Amino acid sequence: MFFRKVTSKSNGKEYTYLKLIENYREGNKVKQRVIANLGSLEKLTPDKVNGLITGLSKICGLPNHPNKFEAQKTLRYGEVLAIHKVWELLGVEPVINKVAGLEDDDIVNVSLLVELMAINQIIQPQHKEAISDWYHSLYMPALEGMEILPHHFYRALDIVAEYKEELEEKVYANLRKLMHINTNMAFCRLTTGTIEPAPREELNLSSYGKYVLGESEELQRINFGLLVSGDGVPLGHSILREIAEEWEYRNILDYLKNSFDIDKCIFVGDRSVLDNPGLEVLVAQGYDYIIGRKHMTELERDLIAGELNTYQKGFHQVDEGLWFKEIRNEDAKRYMLCYNPGAAEQTHVLLRERLDAIENELKEIQKTVGEKRFLKAKNIPLLKDSHFRKYFDWRYSESTQELAYRRREDLIVRESGLAGSFLLETNNEFLQAVEIVKAYTSLTIMGESFREIKNFEPWQNILYAELKISANLFICVLGFMMEKLMERMINQAGLNLDVRQAINLLEDIKVAINQLDDHEIKSSSLSPVQENILTALGLFKDQRVI
Repeated sequence: MFFRKVTSKSNGKEYTYLKLIENYREGNKVKQRVIANLGSLEKLTPDKVNGLITGLSKICGLPNHPNKFEAQKTLRYGEVLAIHKVWELLGVEPVINKVAGLEDDDIVNVSLLVELMAINQIIQPQHKEAISDWYHSLYMPALEGMEILPHHFYRALDIVAEYKEELEEKVYANLRKLMHINTNMAFCRLTTGTIEPAPREELNLSSYGKYVLGESEELQRINFGLLVSGDGVPLGHSILREIAEEWEYRNILDYLKNSFDIDKCIFVGDRSVLDNPGLEVLVAQGYDYIIGRKHMTELERDLIAGELNTYQKGFHQVDEGLWFKEIRNEDAKRYMLCYNPGAAEQTHVLLRERLDAIENELKEIQKTVGEKRFLKAKNIPLLKDSHFRKYFDWRYSESTQELAYRRREDLIVRESGLAGSFLLETNNEFLQAVEIVKAYTSLTIMGESFREIKNFEPWQNILYAELKISANLFICVLGFMMEKLMERMINQAGLNLDVRQAINLLEDIKVAINQLDDHEIKSSSLSPVQENILTALGLFKDQRVI
């Protein structure tokens, strides 16, 4: 049986009635007949309809109330499911449990907490919040009915910090079973990061602590070496002292040999006192290195500017945005002059716009400065601007209240000539020049990702944060390793996506959790491209059902 609306006309006016219809069979034909006329649709108010439903439910022995549907929450699912699959393939959970001697009935599920931190590292959520709050936004069956508190994450980080080297070794061994890794050599990217600052209200600080926090960036600077295979797979890390000594570099070589069976390592860094104060020790002791030269002599600047005037002559293309030329010098070192035409043009445009804006502001100051008899030069904000101080000569007369200036055109021309360029120095003889350039650029990008080290659960004690930072770095490196494996699997399946593109596509897959009376309903949907990504990772339809 079913309801049907029937419309009829009378005296030029339309009337709509509701009838209850029944299908019945007469011979080989299905016919319909009216069981009941329920009257004009206009007279069936919501109260009358609910009354009919209640009466019918009562006669039939059904609950006498309508279904109550309530939308409760929407959780992350697609990217979480994919990352969890990679976590399982990499076998991190049994590694942690075995290395740390953990049992299934332990109060703290350390491997689950480490997995949550790795997921957070890979997803990189836009809004910073403690992971003990953030994990509530994820759909993971393992989390159902669990309450995870900050001290649980502290405990997990304690264990990771204690067994860091053995964990790196075992996870690497599992990774080698899943993908080919170039073990002929390794790189050690020397870099510096700072611990992600915690919200101040979450820190339990004394008055002295609040004063110290004002200098927190310096207190939290961490120097370390990021260990990477010859083909760019992250392996581990080694924390260095502020001024690294030779024995620390030697320990890195020993660690690579003993844990990863890699005999050769090239150290990669930048010649900048702020970033790597111990770099000169490395160079002096004859270790293989690739160094980005950020500071050059006047002679070197003039030489480079001359080479860049005809950069396509003798330059080789690395990709569409980068060219290089190898230069030999009398000191037996190799130099690679690198040039990015697009970056150079962008720098020219930005510098020109900035200088024009400064000059326009200077003209306005000249018009008004004489009218303000008590105006002091030190009170003019523009005169403190770094671009103004570098590219303009100026003179302000207190007696005449006049401001005179001129552009330093010689410096502007020279700086413009160097825009988009950087110089690499190496003592390595077995890598080709293009391999050196690619290694430096890719490792620099990777190192930039560690400029701010993830602070998954804000510590109440800033000193404790520094002592346990090795655990945070381990999880950051683990996240990169999982990304590499994920990207390799996606590409092997014929999908032309990098890992960031894949994660962004999977982020759109959510689980909607709704309540219908006493029943919880979970629903999700995915597009063909999302299905292809999950299939590439070995997540077939029966494994995606929630």
